Amino acid sequence: MGSHERPASPLLFRLVLAVFGLVVLIAGAVLAAVAGSAPLTVVLSAGAVAAALNVYWVALRRRYER
Repeated sequence: MGSHERPASPLLFRLVLAVFGLVVLIAGAVLAAVAGSAPLTVVLSAGAVAAALNVYWVALRRRYER
């Protein structure tokens, strides 16, 4: 993950967590849609959109950190 000259970025860990959260929210939205729960599908889909924006923002910050 890092070396003595260049330590690992904390943003990489945050990006991994953000992607994991996005995957969980998408899976939950799909399962809620299959189960037929419209309100839960809407809430989880909105959360997935917010998580996708978070992934984009963290990736952008990580790119500018280099």
